[in-house]
Amino acid sequence: MKINNPNRFIFPVFLLFLCIFIYGLFTPFMGFYWDDFPYTWFKVANGVQGTMTAITLDRPALALFYALPMSILGEKPLAWQFFAIITRWLYTLSMYGFLQSLWPNRKHSNQNLTLLLSVFPGFTQQWISVIYSHVFLILSLYFLSLIVFIRNLKAEYSSLKKTIFSVILSVISMAAMEYVVGLELIRPLIIFISIMEKGKNNITCDLFKKTFNKWLPYLIGLLLFIAYRVFLASSVLYRVQNVNDFLITPISTAWGLFTSQIKNIYNSIIPVWGAIFFPFSQLDLSSTYWKIHIGFTGILLMCSASFLFFQNKEQSRSQFLPDNNNQWIKESIPLSFFILFFAGVPFWAANLEPSIDFPNDRFLLPFTLGSTLVIFITLELFRKKKFVWSILFCVLFSLSGTYQLYQANNYRNEWDDFTNFFQQLSWRIPSLDSNTILVTDELPFLYYSDNSLTAALNWLYANGVEEPQLPFMLNYTNSRLGTSLPSLEPGTKIHQDYRIFTFNGSTDRMIVFYHQPPGCVHITDPALDPLNPLIPAVIREAAKLSKNALILQAENRNDVFFVKEEPQTSWCFYYQKASLAYQLRDWEAITLIGRSAFNIDDYPNDASERIPFIFGYAHTKQWEKALQLTQITYQVSNLYQPMLCEAWKIMDEGTSDDYHKENTLAIIEGQLACEFLFPD
Repeated sequence: MKINNPNRFIFPVFLLFLCIFIYGLFTPFMGFYWDDFPYTWFKVANGVQGTMTAITLDRPALALFYALPMSILGEKPLAWQFFAIITRWLYTLSMYGFLQSLWPNRKHSNQNLTLLLSVFPGFTQQWISVIYSHVFLILSLYFLSLIVFIRNLKAEYSSLKKTIFSVILSVISMAAMEYVVGLELIRPLIIFISIMEKGKNNITCDLFKKTFNKWLPYLIGLLLFIAYRVFLASSVLYRVQNVNDFLITPISTAWGLFTSQIKNIYNSIIPVWGAIFFPFSQLDLSSTYWKIHIGFTGILLMCSASFLFFQNKEQSRSQFLPDNNNQWIKESIPLSFFILFFAGVPFWAANLEPSIDFPNDRFLLPFTLGSTLVIFITLELFRKKKFVWSILFCVLFSLSGTYQLYQANNYRNEWDDFTNFFQQLSWRIPSLDSNTILVTDELPFLYYSDNSLTAALNWLYANGVEEPQLPFMLNYTNSRLGTSLPSLEPGTKIHQDYRIFTFNGSTDRMIVFYHQPPGCVHITDPALDPLNPLIPAVIREAAKLSKNALILQAENRNDVFFVKEEPQTSWCFYYQKASLAYQLRDWEAITLIGRSAFNIDDYPNDASERIPFIFGYAHTKQWEKALQLTQITYQVSNLYQPMLCEAWKIMDEGTSDDYHKENTLAIIEGQLACEFLFPD
């Protein structure tokens, strides 16, 4: 097979290299995040059909896109992370195809603009790979629709088949993901500009009529989608809300729409591109990561400078006329404004607000082209000073690319925290009785919600799950209390839908826990933690209802990739083992654990973590050790006094009397002001 122009593959290959380098550096250290876990666990529990059924509840068309990737990529993160990079590349390449179709005589400028598109800093969720690999596929499909549309529009004779094909692609993309709906409104502008270019027409009523006629097939497709979305496939998550207000208060609703889109234009430009300087506010040259960060920036500077150098060499050898910059700016300014103004309409309709903050930065994806166009137009003001323009472009590209590395490192760190959390949970909970809910105030995760963690919890502990009963649930009181978690009163029934599953439980089958790193995961003690002053008030109140007997001694967990059974020498390992032994009242086991725990180069970051060992030593009549740990705990904070006093009252009642015990209690009474009933 003869390739007519092998050079046309150079830029796509270079773009692929950049995507792999920028987004793939930490790939081996990444995991699943956010909704990746539920969607992947649905496959583990019920096969590919389980995932597709769950997605169908919101977006039936989107479910079709999951069938093949879910079938071949498995249930581990590495393959999905690479797949997300490839689909990000396809998405960026599709935007390049769109630019080339629109401005075919601006190849180099289109390439430069595409490089900036590839590192758009407004979207920072690249590593939520299961979800966004499909989002990128749909966006690629949508831009393919625009490419076919523009080429057909510019052809001497338009093709009905291409029109139908483009409309179908557009409708499928919108049905699968509402993000692209606002972009549909740039078509009439493109038609308008194209007709003016062809006939050098003045702006007349006839021009608007021609524009409308050519847009009509796409308008019909858009209206059919809107009817489908509002009346037939109303999402359980993203309901159309503000549109109904047009019927009641049309003027104020229209004004709200306008002001909302103006705010979106600002949010998609100033905070987005200003964010690329933020990582340097945390610069630490002693850190290995920051050395990588700076080196990474240098490599991207060299890559972009080399690319511009070879572009200049190619241009000097070619016979092409220079770009008509004035004409391009006249076309690109209204196009960028249309994109930025209309891209946010579907989010306004669902009462959602795009912003640079996670997780709402996902709503900035449709703004990518418009936002980057504005920045590139601004750069073009320096085009006559080529050296200055080149420096500004290289710096902007390299800082944007390095900003993505900074985000990747955040995801890498959070995956470490996530695996550490579940590792500790697996040590503390060998197995779990079914129909149990785990409750805490909130965990220190940004890229996981309690919804995400529920899937991981079931993946670890559930065996032979059958629809529709969900064995385990994890809830945050900060987001659920008073709604899906009605109250924390005894006997409260809990019914929660989890896509294709349903959890039916009660506060009588609840385990309350707390976790604030660097402290260990802490399963609350119903006897002591209501007096623990250093945990949140809602957890103190709920602790008395914690049914720790639901934690079973026999080990019966699933072999999961995010929990690795390896030799451990950390304090939290020994603490979790001692805490389990404390629950089982295995005092001898605690003292054996203590021999190792207090002889490692690690220590408690939460003073209350010494309490299981205090009990173990007291019940084995090692009173001196129990006293010493009590004194250390009290010295850390005298706020532990009520909790320690209650612990010693329990130990007093549960141990036989002797001289050493009475002497220890007397010291505790004197130092902590506890009150004990000594025998006569």
